[in-house]
Amino acid sequence: MKGRTSTRVLAALAAGSLLVVACSDDKDAGTTTAAPTTEAGGTDTTEGGTTETTEGGTTETTEPAPTGWAVNTDDCIDPAAANAVIEGPVKIGSVMPLSGDTSADEAFAPVKVGFEAYFDYASENGLLGDLEIEVQIEDDQYSKDLTPGKVSKLLDDGAQVISAIVGTPNNLAVRDNLNEECIPQIEALTGDVRWGNDVANYPWTSGDRVPYDLEAKVYAAQIAEQFPEGARVSLYYIDTDFGKQYADTFKEVADEYGIEIVSEDTVGATDSAPPVAQVTNIAANTPDAIMAVPLGIGCVTFLNELASKRAVTAGWTPPIFITNTCASSLILNGAGASADGIYTSNNLVDVTDPSVADVPAVQDYVAYMTSIGQEGVMTTAEAGWTAAEVTVAILLQAAASPEGLTRASIINATRNFTYTPSLARTGVTYKSSGEEDGYMAQSLQVLQYDADTKTFTSIGDLVTEFES
Repeated sequence: MKGRTSTRVLAALAAGSLLVVACSDDKDAGTTTAAPTTEAGGTDTTEGGTTETTEGGTTETTEPAPTGWAVNTDDCIDPAAANAVIEGPVKIGSVMPLSGDTSADEAFAPVKVGFEAYFDYASENGLLGDLEIEVQIEDDQYSKDLTPGKVSKLLDDGAQVISAIVGTPNNLAVRDNLNEECIPQIEALTGDVRWGNDVANYPWTSGDRVPYDLEAKVYAAQIAEQFPEGARVSLYYIDTDFGKQYADTFKEVADEYGIEIVSEDTVGATDSAPPVAQVTNIAANTPDAIMAVPLGIGCVTFLNELASKRAVTAGWTPPIFITNTCASSLILNGAGASADGIYTSNNLVDVTDPSVADVPAVQDYVAYMTSIGQEGVMTTAEAGWTAAEVTVAILLQAAASPEGLTRASIINATRNFTYTPSLARTGVTYKSSGEEDGYMAQSLQVLQYDADTKTFTSIGDLVTEFES
């Protein structure tokens, strides 16, 4: 215990000066129970395997999740604590950007809404039996310097699981400490490749989203399909680890897909001004297509500025590929007509799309979000809802293990997992298998946005070629 305390004190001191001025309106959610739905798209884990109901309502049985990998708790500061059965409510902590001046709160506050809503929904429907869950969410203002102190507070308040932290640098800021203390850090809400490419050294950390490098390859392949004779592409991205992972991968595979990168422009992480100079440079190179990696309000400012430039550049109408962190109608609505026709991707359904309106899981989601007055943020909140649903599925699998619900069994369940979220697109299954496959989500659907109907149209088939 002495080593555990000293590590957390150091983490808190590192953020101490900023924490003095980082007051927020964080509050605990009440004690809830939760469980995944078994209606359209969900799963029901049984002794013989996993029964899945897809978007169309077809029931099928998959193979049981692999069980060959197990975490080594001998490396923990307190092995006994890591293996101790969790008595009483399971306390889940998360950290998200809910305030601040970077506009991140506008993009990510709905994720908190969805995350909490799923637990409440499941509680009200009695889906977890006797298992109780308490959820506590702290606000780090999207600052990696604040995240360690917020996580330390969660642990001091008794959190046994950290789930759905938003932001790559924010997750990285606590990854070492949480692995040292053997606290499950699951469902990291970023697609950073580091959540799955080093399971041996970071077994307690797992991600939720499709890895950024894989997503970049999907866009490169789609550009190659649209321009079989080769394409001149401009690359625009936010100058952070997030943006660089997309950019670096896109540049690495460009030759393979017949792509020539004719310009490369970046924007600062906290720069919310319209990217006038960057878009002017892009237009000067008149690329055949544009690969864009903005974030938050930057999605809107980039698309609006680009639309203005296209309007005064006769005959220049390049297709725009933009990352799925921008791909909710809530964000794209802010760009209005400027977002029309953009290409992006997702592995979840668009819950506002009339074509899935009759899917039971979508109906349940829309009805519940409407009942709590959050229908306006449903598309973005879907990410939080799904992260909570998968978190619960992990807890259920861990609780059913011979050793019962422990921190170790929770991470073992995370690393030996097969599950289809209720709002997943047809064909999408979350799978992981220890060090062999550290990524849960590896399938994507390329989409095109219609600004008039505010819906997405599927382009081609679900891309599954990168599944391990």
